[in-house]
Amino acid sequence: MRCMPAGKLASTLNRVIPSIMSCQSIGPRALLAFSLACASSFSVAQSAPEPSTTIVITAARTEQSLADALPSTRVIGRAEIEALQPVDLPGLLRALTSIDVAQAGPLGSQTSLFLRGADSRQTLVLVDGVPLMRADFGTASWQNLPIEQIERVEIVRGNLSSLYGAQAIGGVVQIITRRAQAPQASVSLGTQGTAAGAVSAGTRFGSGDSTTRLSASLSTRKTDGYSARDAAVDPGANPDLDAARQNGASAQLEQNWAPGQRTSFNFMASRTRSEYDGFSPGLDDVLTTRTGVAGLISRHELGAEVAMTVELGQTRERFDDPTGFAPNGDNRVRIAGAQFVWQAAPTQQWQLGAEGKRERFSDTTTPERTRNTDALRLGWLGAFGGAAGSEAAPLQLQANLRSDRSSAYGSETTGMLALAYTMMPGWKASAQWSTAFSAPSFLDELYANPATELRAERSRQGELALQWSGAGGALARAALFAQRQHDRLSFDPVTFETVNIANAKNSGIELMAQLPLGPGRLGAEATFQDPQDTDTGQALKRRARQSVAINYSSLLAGWQTFAALRYTGKRLDTDPVTFADATNPARTTLDVAVQRQLTPVWRVAAKLDNVFDAESSEVLGYTAAPRTLLFTLQATLR
Repeated sequence: MRCMPAGKLASTLNRVIPSIMSCQSIGPRALLAFSLACASSFSVAQSAPEPSTTIVITAARTEQSLADALPSTRVIGRAEIEALQPVDLPGLLRALTSIDVAQAGPLGSQTSLFLRGADSRQTLVLVDGVPLMRADFGTASWQNLPIEQIERVEIVRGNLSSLYGAQAIGGVVQIITRRAQAPQASVSLGTQGTAAGAVSAGTRFGSGDSTTRLSASLSTRKTDGYSARDAAVDPGANPDLDAARQNGASAQLEQNWAPGQRTSFNFMASRTRSEYDGFSPGLDDVLTTRTGVAGLISRHELGAEVAMTVELGQTRERFDDPTGFAPNGDNRVRIAGAQFVWQAAPTQQWQLGAEGKRERFSDTTTPERTRNTDALRLGWLGAFGGAAGSEAAPLQLQANLRSDRSSAYGSETTGMLALAYTMMPGWKASAQWSTAFSAPSFLDELYANPATELRAERSRQGELALQWSGAGGALARAALFAQRQHDRLSFDPVTFETVNIANAKNSGIELMAQLPLGPGRLGAEATFQDPQDTDTGQALKRRARQSVAINYSSLLAGWQTFAALRYTGKRLDTDPVTFADATNPARTTLDVAVQRQLTPVWRVAAKLDNVFDAESSEVLGYTAAPRTLLFTLQATLR
């Protein structure tokens, strides 16, 4: 549904927000002071702070409260997902985080995310601990993960190769699949021929220390879409509507054998058929992708202080693209690993892990390629200075060291050291230094000079942060970071070879907050950064210097309301006609959602995306998603 041009409010925001948030007009110190002053004024009105009850796994590969995580960590739970009612995972991250998102069309279209200025292929994506990555390009297919199959998203920013190995320069995004409980069914109808349906249920057998939990979820979504490429910008674009359909399923089986003995199996699969606009005018391009992720995790206490975890997993992605460069392809990644945890004291934990990863890719235009990577890692979490018999301690440390050895690019050793000091109840200052690397993709290897050995891309990063945590899971964090990348892989159009020639840097400030405010709850993220190629001094493409996401939820007259405002500053891109460098203008969008529980069983909901019908796109030459309206009816048997 395309209506009036952007209204006065959207125009005002596009003018006002850049002037307020410009790194040139307000320096990082002023922004940091302002954010901490806000957090301080809020904390005065609160009761004595208490630790957050949100548990995270990704930041240290062990369970810990969100407030105790030393790396910058954000958690999006199922409640936020249902309140926002997003169409897909890129839409969720676009609305609730300051991560730069570049989606080239409707549902199922190619999507890139840029975390802390890193390339999309330099951010590791995990699904229940299993890497999701196409080995040919080295990127994750964000657009192929159905939002109905996601329970929680954990986002950790910054170098994490010392925990997870390759591709973790920008950070790690871990998707936890749906854990359904009460039987639930929903149906949605909306503009652009949109229709969606989902069913889920869970059950439990047994009692005591020997229980079995089973849950499953099915979903389908289709849309008539809109033209992916903008014919007004590119005369060669195909102006037809680009439709999409996505089916998804997930299942979890958890068996508790005895106290401290638990095994779980997780599975998720999707089939996405998306029409897109390639580079042949009038040609109807269709891409069909089948994605499957399966993982087995078995945890066993071997004694009072020692536990072992065994992990097995596989990701497989197959695609059919009849009009594309490669009509079909098959990608597979398998992992196997074990971790031993020694709880030497209540506040002292040691980790020893060993992992193996096997990658394979083939398509109709290139021969099958394989790669094996083995790794050893050591980790330590410690806390000091607490009272006798108490686990509370003012000083926290996290240290990780990892060695990866690949059959393709040799050996890489990475590390992280983080230190935090609690100055007063609820207030914590931290410092962190880390290194990371990103492995060459199979296409990089294919176009490499046989006489030149490709090296992995390398990164090092420093970070200073100040964090406040309070009652009810309230959390506010301000972080200054600086990152340097070396040996970046680039394709040389003169020699037609991939070589290690580029270097990059990024520095900036990140602000995050999740706070009770008035009758509701405020969520906010902002990133002010300067990502650039240090060899040329040019800004890195599709990364905005300023990105802000603000959301607010509240209960009004029985209606649960949710509003998400997103501002993305102007950024460098490529002109779709001349292929020269061009500037993509700033973009401001507002999404609103409401829902109401009519009876204990029935709930109604509505969502309006892009309220002001902003027409500036995330990728030059591709059409911005127009204003859309969606109605949902849901039944839950409690």
